[in-house]
Amino acid sequence: MTIKQIEAIGNFLTYYRTDLIYINQFQKFKAGKISPEEYIQKNPGSFYSFLIEYRVVRNFPKGTVNKLLYETSLWIKSSESNNVDLFAEKLAETVTNKKVMASMASKILFLNNPWEIIPMDSLARKTLNQKENKYSVYKNKLTGFGNENELIFENSLNYTNSLTNIIHTEFNDLKDLKLICKNRIIDKVLWTMGK
Repeated sequence: MTIKQIEAIGNFLTYYRTDLIYINQFQKFKAGKISPEEYIQKNPGSFYSFLIEYRVVRNFPKGTVNKLLYETSLWIKSSESNNVDLFAEKLAETVTNKKVMASMASKILFLNNPWEIIPMDSLARKTLNQKENKYSVYKNKLTGFGNENELIFENSLNYTNSLTNIIHTEFNDLKDLKLICKNRIIDKVLWTMGK
């Protein structure tokens, strides 16, 4: 195991439970178990807290979290709910003052579908040697990266399995936790390699 792999595992273990809390809360919001008014408060696991922790709150005007959540709610009900680039363009029209924020869009849609969407940020793009701020390009490059590094992901998952199993007992409402876990490992490997 390399130093970078150890760092990635450390980052993964540091944030994994918090990531699951954010995902779980979003899924509850989507199911109507949390009101929009409650979900935009600065509470643990809230949409607003997620935007702060994932450092995207600076990408839209102050006081528009409710508008962003509204646009997100509409988007995830559409046939294009996994189309990060189109969502970023929609947000440019409605929330982000004409700026196309693909990274922010990917992080938000990751909450809706953590089984397929791995957030894109500058460090991950650096690891993939990607200049374009397009999620479609990122997704294609991720496939190659995944194939080349499958053994690293498997080793990391095996190494952390006894710990993630403990964390998973808290999140019985979330389906396919093993896939979410793998995607979070991939995210942390990308992030660590880009540092």
